[in-house]
Amino acid sequence: MIKLIATDIDGTLLKDGTLMIDPEYMTVIEKLTSKGIIFVACSGRQFISERKLFAPVCDKLLYITDGGTVVRTPHKILKVHTLPEDVWHGMCETVRNELPDCDYFIATPDYCLAEDAGSRMFRWLTDSYGYDIREVPDLLKAPVDNVIKFTVYHPSACEEMCAPLFTPTWQTKAKIASSGKEWMDCNPLGVNKGTAIRFLQEYLGIAPDETCTFGDNLNDIEMLESAGTSYAVSNAREEVIAAAKRTCAPYWENGVLQILKTFL
Repeated sequence: MIKLIATDIDGTLLKDGTLMIDPEYMTVIEKLTSKGIIFVACSGRQFISERKLFAPVCDKLLYITDGGTVVRTPHKILKVHTLPEDVWHGMCETVRNELPDCDYFIATPDYCLAEDAGSRMFRWLTDSYGYDIREVPDLLKAPVDNVIKFTVYHPSACEEMCAPLFTPTWQTKAKIASSGKEWMDCNPLGVNKGTAIRFLQEYLGIAPDETCTFGDNLNDIEMLESAGTSYAVSNAREEVIAAAKRTCAPYWENGVLQILKTFL
């Protein structure tokens, strides 16, 4: 019997970078939670963006945010991991010096910081994802000590841009994974969506065989592997489809919604 359901958002439930979701998801999630099934939004998004997306049922969910670095209820943080300052400072300098076509931002548990409020990245995060992202003149001088994630942005080929230098330089000091063609997310080393799911399983006393997960991108693989039942949407990357136990219809056909209904 499935007791815990966790799903990625962008590319799995909806088109990347939007707050538009089929309202039937809310109806089905309401029914699932009323049956005692725990529903978890598990995304690279920040908490405020996830809450906005699931607004009608937002107080009934659990949340894994920022790629697995934060696990929380609607009202309190259960687990948080932070990046060492020297690591994210070094990443920032690498992008500045070696990747002039890329942008970047840092995340804390409740807001993000970037250096240009007029940039394409900044506007997309605020206008489409609904982020709380704030402008600072220099991230390296920002008074912040709880950075949970560093993210590199490129409008069309972030993974390819990072491959020659950025990823080889930092992959032994952080967990680096593509979360879409625009994003490379850098978490604290050893932290991912899978570790967050396993924390919740232990916290709630739920076994992997009682867990179902859904995903589409590289940063979802560990989450899929942590569950007895796992689905990749058919629009997922080949590596993700290989990691999942099953495949469902693509996000534009509401593949996840179709599977959720079977649990009712």
